[in-house]
Amino acid sequence: MKLKKLVSVFLTGAVALSLAACGSSATTETTAAETTAAETEAAETTVAETEAESEAAEAEAPDVSEMGPILKDIAENGVMKVGIIGNSPTFCFHTIIDGEDQLVGFEVAGMYEMADRLSDYLGRDVSVDFYESDLTGCTSALQANQIHFITRLSPTDERKENWLFTDVYHKSDECYVAKKERVDDPLFTGTLEGVTVAGQMGSIDLTMTEHLYPDAELQQLSATPDLLLAVKNDRADLACMNAVQAQMAVVANPDLAVVDSLTWEPTDDFDQGCGLCMAYGNEDFADWASAFFADIDAEGLWDQMQIDAANQLDEEALKDLIVG
Repeated sequence: MKLKKLVSVFLTGAVALSLAACGSSATTETTAAETTAAETEAAETTVAETEAESEAAEAEAPDVSEMGPILKDIAENGVMKVGIIGNSPTFCFHTIIDGEDQLVGFEVAGMYEMADRLSDYLGRDVSVDFYESDLTGCTSALQANQIHFITRLSPTDERKENWLFTDVYHKSDECYVAKKERVDDPLFTGTLEGVTVAGQMGSIDLTMTEHLYPDAELQQLSATPDLLLAVKNDRADLACMNAVQAQMAVVANPDLAVVDSLTWEPTDDFDQGCGLCMAYGNEDFADWASAFFADIDAEGLWDQMQIDAANQLDEEALKDLIVG
């Protein structure tokens, strides 16, 4: 032991002995007893507070035994297993952040937020495990109980015969893209007589266009880049697509723009929107998830997530839409 420390220990001990010698034995015993009592009381108070907090948490936490399969599994294992249809900007796509490939998009952000709020609801940490595939792959995984639910599926009557859905959490407007210098073209009014509209073969976009603008000449093409190229090369006046695709199309091609006067909100007859799809028997989770989407929408968080996702679009995410 170093000399200075030895001196310190010695002096401390000497002072303690001196104070003990100056006081009566009764005073010393009383002080010790008071200290012990105070420490005991403080310890008992801490234990009581901890027990009260634990009891409150238990009272607030839902009863696992009464949960459906999804909530029960998440409560027991702390993992929310999400089937997500990949490569669909701005819903879900890959980008490079800090040199690493990462899955991003407003649906991805929404799932992380859902896990955070499930953590509060269930009283335990909940993480997200994404299963990224196409529709067939996600459906197969759902049937095999490898995932809890699939994002972004339209609750059609046929699907609802076999699967349970949350409330619709997203529904895109129908948009029409034109050359930027033609957005105010007087032809883009009324029934679109004399206007050629390119759309993806078999899409709801073309079905809605035919209903809304019966005098338009429809041109069926195979993919979104083909529609954009047709407009750029004057083989079509307009390209019809949902708002998400339109947003990406004009970001990727600055010479194109959305014709705001033609933007239309589809009725359920044409587009029922999309929700989470899961097995029946999980009505408690479906109700909770529907309330979650309603909450983040009311808070403005859902809109912000969509804005953030659009800001994350880069050349890699948009490469298939850059044409001309």
